[in-house]
Formats: sequence, C-alpha cells, structure tokens
Amino acid sequence: MAEHAKEWLDEQTLRVMTYRSGAFTFTLGCLPDKGLLNRIDDAQLRFNKTPKVAEIIDEIQDRVLVSSVYSTNTIEGGEFSEEETSQILHTTPKEIQKSAEKRLFNLKDALLWVNQRRNPQFEPMLGKPFSLADASQLHALVSAGLNEGHNPVGQFRNNEKWQKTYVGNVESGGRYQPPKCLEDIEYLLEAWIEWLNSPAIINQHVIVRASLAHYYFELIHPFWDGNGRTGRLIEMLIFEQSGYQLSSSAIWHYYQKNIHEYFALFNHCRKQAKAKAPLPNQPFIDFVMEGMLQTINELHDQCNQLIGFLLYQGSLNTAKFKKVISERQFNVIMVMMGLSDFYSPAELLRTAQVKALYSNLTDRTFYRDIQSLLDNGFLFEQDGKLLLAI
Repeated sequence: MAEHAKEWLDEQTLRVMTYRSGAFTFTLGCLPDKGLLNRIDDAQLRFNKTPKVAEIIDEIQDRVLVSSVYSTNTIEGGEFSEEETSQILHTTPKEIQKSAEKRLFNLKDALLWVNQRRNPQFEPMLGKPFSLADASQLHALVSAGLNEGHNPVGQFRNNEKWQKTYVGNVESGGRYQPPKCLEDIEYLLEAWIEWLNSPAIINQHVIVRASLAHYYFELIHPFWDGNGRTGRLIEMLIFEQSGYQLSSSAIWHYYQKNIHEYFALFNHCRKQAKAKAPLPNQPFIDFVMEGMLQTINELHDQCNQLIGFLLYQGSLNTAKFKKVISERQFNVIMVMMGLSDFYSPAELLRTAQVKALYSNLTDRTFYRDIQSLLDNGFLFEQDGKLLLAI
C-alpha cells in the first residue's frame, strides 16, 4: 500500500498522494477577470450600504432565506415549491414531523448559524482561516434528526470494499468515484484545509477562494449524504467571512436555475485537470462570477422595489390624512395590493373585496374613485389594466 504524501509544486498547487485513491491535486487553476471582480465588489458594497430600514432588511432577509433553502433543497431533489417551502419555514418546528420538512428547518438553522459569523466589514481580498470543524458542524446541522439510513451526523465515509459511491450521471458529464477509505478522506480533508488557508490562496478574491473550496469539497465528497448542501454552506461561510452579505446564499437560486451547467462543470473541470489542461478551474470560476453579479443585481432590484413600496405607502397615508383621497379610495388600493394579478377597472369591480366596498354605491362612484386615484398618481393604466404606481 502506498504511503500518504503531499508536495507543494508551487505556492498555489498542492499535490497529494493517497493510499487507495491515487493522486489528488489542489490548485488555483484560473485567471479571473479582474474587471468583472471589481464590478461585482462594487455591486456588493453598494448592496451592503442599503438603508438600514427594518422593514426592508427584515423582508429581504426573509426572502433570501426562503429562496436559498428552496434552491439548495431542490438541487438535491427536494419536491417542495418555493411557496410550500415558505409556508413550512414559517410554521413552528414542533409541528414538523416528516423528514422532508425537517430537512428544510435544518437548512434554515445552518443558514442562521453562518449568518451569525458574518463579517460586518467588506474585505473581499482578506480571507479568514477555515477549519475542518466548521465543515463538520455544517454537516451536523443539515443532517440533524433525519432518518436517512447510513449517514452518521458529522462522520466521514469509510466504504467497505464492496461499497461503491458515485457522484454525477451521464447527463452531467459522467459519473465520478470519489475517494473511498476513511484514511484517504481524512488525509485529503487535512490537505484541503492546508491549501485553502495557505498564503497564496487565503488572500485570493473571496469569489475564487469560496468557489474552489466548494469545488474541491465536492470532489472529496467526504460524507455519505448531504455533501452538496454542506459544500454550498461552506462556500456561503467563506463569502460571509469576507462581507458578501446575503448574496452568499442567494446565489444558490442561480445554481438551481442553471442546475445542468452547475453539475456538468464539476465534471468538466475535473476532466480538464486530469488532462493537465491549463487553467482547468476557469469555467467554474467564470460560472460563479456571472452568477454572483446576477444575484447581487437582483438583490438591488428587490431592495429598490421595497423602498418604492414604502415611499408609496407613505404618500398614500399622507394623501388619506390630508383628505386628498377618501377612506374608500384608500381601501381600494389596499385591496389591489393583496391581489396576485392585474385587472381592468371592470374586472376589479367584479372582485369580491371591491364588491363589498361598493355594495351600497353605484358603479359610477367606483369609476369616479378610480379616476381620482389615476389623477393623483396612485394608479396608472397599461394595456387596459390598472397598476399601482410604485
């Protein structure tokens, strides 16, 4: 049996020889676009400076929590819709009995655990040391209380000779057999931590370091189950430690939307490295950078919508107080805020809520009220439909 051994080929590359799984190389393997990284940093920094209005912060955090839990769970085959995920996460844990629902609460607990370790300073080029204990803790959080067969919480795989573990499928570029025995897995994880915390890697831009931490963790695939969820949480923790707030997990929605490319890139980069291609990790880094820019821009859009909504509500309340609009007209707007679709004036009049408001009044009164709301800029009409002027 070969001896465990490792060698630094250069300051960015650590080559590891295992007992039974052959050679394994950790390397930077990319040349990220600095201009794009600067754009992403600028977008994140502006997002971090979003006005600290409780209504905005609480709403955005809740949206990101639900979306992140839904996305990472769906990537692993979860069947709950985003709406169902939200409903479950907003119930009390005592009401949860099914393992599928417990898995969502575990993910919520893991996200909150990471958020508690958030760096309030924006330091994308100043990494914090990552520990193996953090990875084990994250796996313990996502796996707690689940009856999923042979998946000891926080314990690494140790395949018997007859046990085969495969990652991936034909659709994602092929199947990969990760390291099998406990000795190899433990040695590779120690080497992964050493490489991740080495001077040349720890001070790489956080997008590069977090992405590669995620990538190599998935290649080692140390647990029987929960590796995908744990790997994305590891990536999230490294992002949060450098001040990438909320986008750290919101990017999982991008992974879920582009799930085939996400999975295929793990195989593609692994094969590129095996073929000794230059910059084998570049495609995965490019994918994450594009996803992060899209994610942060979407967070900006959500914040702007919420700010607009708060300003709209303030103007509406002022108009009612000053009797620019009537109580009834104000209530029409309240009804429209609760509707999930857009209506023409005639269609709006036929809704149950508006019918109740005008039960003792004529249709002409309703149309006069709508015209008043249009004239005062609280509504506008587009393609025959009434829209809130937010």
